[in-house]
Parts: sequence; C-alpha cells; structure tokens
Amino acid sequence: VTGSSSGFGRAMVEEVLHNGEIAVATLRKPSVLDDLADQYPRTQLLVLPLDVTNEAQVKSAFVKAKDAFGRVDVVYNNAGQVFWQEAEGTSIDRARALMDINYWGAVTVSLEAVRFFREENPKGAGGLLVQVSSLCAMKGVPTIAFYSSTSVN
Repeated sequence: VTGSSSGFGRAMVEEVLHNGEIAVATLRKPSVLDDLADQYPRTQLLVLPLDVTNEAQVKSAFVKAKDAFGRVDVVYNNAGQVFWQEAEGTSIDRARALMDINYWGAVTVSLEAVRFFREENPKGAGGLLVQVSSLCAMKGVPTIAFYSSTSVN
C-alpha cells in the first residue's frame, strides 16, 4: 500500500490487518505508523520508507516485500498530494513536484508492480494492481487545478 500515512492508504492497511492478512505499508515517514507496528507482528506488517518519486526506493520496496513474504499479490497504489491554490499563483516548481508525485510516482510504482507480477512472483501467480485516483481527474475543482491534472484515471 503506497501512501499509508493517512486517508485511504491508512484505512486500507488497517482493513487488511483487521482481516488477518499481510500488509506492506509504504510511506515517506514510517514512524507515522508506529502505533500499528506496535500492535502487529513483523510477520503480518512490514512498514517501509518510500518516496514514490525515487525509482530506486520503489524497486527496493518490492525486493524487501519479496524477501519478507515471498511474493506480492496486490499493490494498492495510493500515494499522492494535494494543495489548495489558484493556478496562476502556483509556481512551476511546485506544480512540477506535484506532477512528479501524483503522476510519475503512480507510473513508477505501476510499472514496477506489473514487472514484479510477471517476473518475480511465482510462475502463474500474477498479481492485482489497484490504482487510486480522484473524481477531480474527470471534473476540475477550483483551487486544485494542478492536482486535477495530475490525478491518474
């Protein structure tokens, strides 16, 4: 689960754990999940640092998940950011950073997930990629124009 620190990502990790399944929670600041790490054994919950804009970290997270659990069945690709500001007041650097996280980060994780499902998981096991997006990808909202343009759909 990417973007496990809050929102849908955190909720998904909690649901997986509540159902007795294994979760690999990835987020930029792993200490945010210390409460869950204290509740669940490492055989059920692996918390890893991950900045989705860092391709090496993305690949490393998949390797660590395989080392810990032998395979990856589902990738819940959820990491993202939003900020509220009118488009004309947003610097190009800030808009590019948002694109790197929300769009290219999603692409990087997705490509590695598909490669991993085909090449690393046991033969025939495959995997499921779930890409979380936003209604804002279909219908723009005032003050989040750049977020709307980065939302993967």
